[in-house]
Amino acid sequence: MPPVDLQTNAALLKSPPAWIDSTRINKIADNIQSELEWSIRRVTVIWHLDQAAFEKIHKLGPLPRAVALKNKNEIHLGPKVTKENFDTIFGHELVHMVAFQKYKQAIPAWLEEGLANDISKNSRVDYQWLIKQALPTQVTDLAHPFQGDEGRVPLHYAASQALVEMLRDRCDFKNLLRLSVGRTMESYLVTYCGIKDLSKSFNEWIKKKAGQKSSGPIELHYHDQGKGQPVILIHGWPTG
Repeated sequence: MPPVDLQTNAALLKSPPAWIDSTRINKIADNIQSELEWSIRRVTVIWHLDQAAFEKIHKLGPLPRAVALKNKNEIHLGPKVTKENFDTIFGHELVHMVAFQKYKQAIPAWLEEGLANDISKNSRVDYQWLIKQALPTQVTDLAHPFQGDEGRVPLHYAASQALVEMLRDRCDFKNLLRLSVGRTMESYLVTYCGIKDLSKSFNEWIKKKAGQKSSGPIELHYHDQGKGQPVILIHGWPTG
């Protein structure tokens, strides 16, 4: 008997494995919809069992676990997505989809990966590691994880998530997101959060948090802002 598609209000999963059910999908989607105050426009989710076929979709080699084509409203899951890691991987990609559906360009590129990790509870920031890294002079230069040196990709994700945590500490983050609809978040950092110098505030935040031990694998993704060719998000990074 061929696999049967699974449809919920948030997603249409094409030929998913038997261990995926609507209850699991709804739990992930409901959390994201509640956090971002948005009813998801149904996303098509395509599962790839063959690694070579999956790599032909994104043309980025063996690294990604999942990719999302934002302007096609599709998430593609590779064979490295398992019953154990599905929730965080799928949740992370779904946050990106909602961010694109609701906010368009309002959430800055330097924050979106961290937002997706934060809401999907994908990882924890290791501030003791982060404080030892060479951060860019301006944190807003954390624009695209896979532009430049691949060795700095983990830094992008850790720094972006740390920025989300800082904003949650400095102001009502949910209301900051509300204010950003149809505008740009940066315009409210001074007036609403009282952050006059983002990079200076961020460095002070890292120093403050560095004494608090935290750990957890960092899950990596890539996306752009939905223009031109299909938008790709990469999920997954070897940890050892």
